[in-house]
Amino acid sequence: MKLFLKKCLLFFLILGLIFVPPAMLFDPYNIFHWEHIRNNGVEPNKAYVKMKNVLKNPDRFDSFLFGSSRMGFFDVEKMDDGTYYDMAYSEGLPAEHLDNLKVMISRGIIPKNVTIGLDDISYFVEPSMHKTQLFRSPYPWGRSLKEQGEFYLKYFDLITIAQSAEVVFEHDDVDPGYGERLLRTGTENLEIISEFNYEDLDATWCDYYEPREKVLDEIRELKALCGEYGINLRFFTNPINGYTYAKDIANGYLVFLEELSEVTDYYNFSGFNDITLNNALYYETSHFTPEVADMVIDRIYHDREDGRLLSQGFGYYVTHDNVGDLLDILKAQAVNFDLPVNTYPDVTSP
Repeated sequence: MKLFLKKCLLFFLILGLIFVPPAMLFDPYNIFHWEHIRNNGVEPNKAYVKMKNVLKNPDRFDSFLFGSSRMGFFDVEKMDDGTYYDMAYSEGLPAEHLDNLKVMISRGIIPKNVTIGLDDISYFVEPSMHKTQLFRSPYPWGRSLKEQGEFYLKYFDLITIAQSAEVVFEHDDVDPGYGERLLRTGTENLEIISEFNYEDLDATWCDYYEPREKVLDEIRELKALCGEYGINLRFFTNPINGYTYAKDIANGYLVFLEELSEVTDYYNFSGFNDITLNNALYYETSHFTPEVADMVIDRIYHDREDGRLLSQGFGYYVTHDNVGDLLDILKAQAVNFDLPVNTYPDVTSP
């Protein structure tokens, strides 16, 4: 029996020597070298990397910006009521932000401010889907060793290692400051110039999008948690590109905006307006540029208003009492607006 156990131990040791070094070497998800991030041409698991960074440096930040990857182009240094870290990650969802906050608090990290950007992704995506997606899979913080081990084992799959090696060898890193910036502020490269393809105007839409009412309970729990610990909590809705927004409202997004007002006040930036119809302010029909993020920051943090944009619902502060006024604006836009075939920078400049 002892000989058998020794042989098994030797077998697993050999397997480890064979597979562990390649997995760590070709890991584009930056799981095994999160403190030394490489831009490998594949989306890192930013939910994991950023949480590791925060937990390793509990005193570095006192405020956090949460949301989907659209939040990645905020200059957090302009959010001047705290030292912010951008926690944006691909398809970041309220349920995941809630889990992250719970873990932070359990480790003694009580943020001063939490700002959360909501959008169609918040309403249409089921969180459990991310468990099987390597660049989105949430780490089971504080859960069993078995669950934690299963998380890491996903990144040792032979096919994953082979595909990772191919990506690493072929990718040309044109952003040498990527890793340092991701750990210092959490943002994407704010110097990237938009090269919007005006011939590709399809909405950013996935076949798994479906309204999910449970998100309202998760937002309600976020609000209660922040209230319990005296955390200043803000919500806003993203300025979704007009082509994607058109698809959203056809699938119930306005219902979400109305029901959201029953849970919390928020700033609205969604709609057909001078910003969301100006494709020069977007990288594609999903991610908006830092220029748009600056407008959101100016409205929320510096109380700067633009009368024309407010009349279009952009920057509108929504409460239970006035949500009907916002919906009147957005419904009138939906009924009366014909989305142009091409939206060029000089057509809808703000």
